[in-house]
Order: sequence, then C-alpha cells, then structure tokens
Amino acid sequence: MKSLALKNIARRIMKFLCISVFTLVFFSVFLPQVKAATLIFSPSIGSYNIGSYFTVSVLGSSPDKVMNAASGVISFPNDLLSVSSISETSSIFNVWPQAPSYSNTDGTINFQGAVLPPWYTGNSGKLITVTFKAKAEGTANLSFISGSVLAADGMGTNITSSFGTAAYQISKGNVTQ
Repeated sequence: MKSLALKNIARRIMKFLCISVFTLVFFSVFLPQVKAATLIFSPSIGSYNIGSYFTVSVLGSSPDKVMNAASGVISFPNDLLSVSSISETSSIFNVWPQAPSYSNTDGTINFQGAVLPPWYTGNSGKLITVTFKAKAEGTANLSFISGSVLAADGMGTNITSSFGTAAYQISKGNVTQ
C-alpha cells in the first residue's frame, strides 16, 4: 500500500515537472519578443546643395507596445553638416527630463523625453525635428550612438528593437530636394 502511494506521488511530481518544463520552453520560444520599438530618421535619404538648410525628423515607432519615454544620442558628420536648430514642435513628448541639445563641435545631438498618459502606441511618432545646414560636399550619414524606448509597464522596460540610419548627399550646384 505504501509502495503504491509513493509511486502515485512520484508520478504526480514527474507530471508537474514535465508540464513546468514544457510551459517554460513554450513561453520562452514561441511568444513574441518584448522588444518592439524603433528610432528612425525621416527622410532617411536626400540630396541637398551646399549652403542649403533641410529638416530631419527623429521618429519613434512602437506599434505593439505602449511607450512612455525615449532617449538618444545621434551622430552626424560635423565636417559636412551643422545643426541650425532643434524643434520640439508637434512632438509626442510633453515632458523633457533633458531638453534636446546639440554640439556642432562633437557632431552629436542628444534628446530625452517622455509622454504622459495615455502614453503612445503607433508608427512614426515625432520626437524632435532637427534643421541642418549643408556645409561641404560628400555623403552625410546620421546614426544613433545610443538610444532607448521605454515601455509604460511600470518597470521602464527597454523595448527598443532597432535604430534607423540616414544618408544625405551634399553637392555643389542645383539639386532637387
């Protein structure tokens, strides 16, 4: 009798362990990844004349997860471009823990913003708009040195999945924008 009871307990323990392992494997392999947001530039390509001014929007996309903050450090070639201004107009952010700033000496742009409830879910939410002046001939590449998009989940989970890049051809003469 005791032997039969021990066998039943052992079977229950094995059944519990098998179900637990299966559940763990299933949820870690088959559920979508938490990371779901991107930081991109718009437009991501363009052609401009030396001496001309053009604007680039920095956008955040988080179609599947609710975001409440984002930050980034952007690199630009300071021999080809200079920042003329940064605008927060029409931004999805309404709180700026760190106001957008730039250094033409270092070729960097910094931003850190947040959005209050109802937070943000969607594609192409405008974060900042940067106005550049084209200084010299060449291909001016923009990229993110670092950045993050944080989920509105109470833990500030980093949901960044990718960063965009941009390339602008700076030329002498007449080039259509």
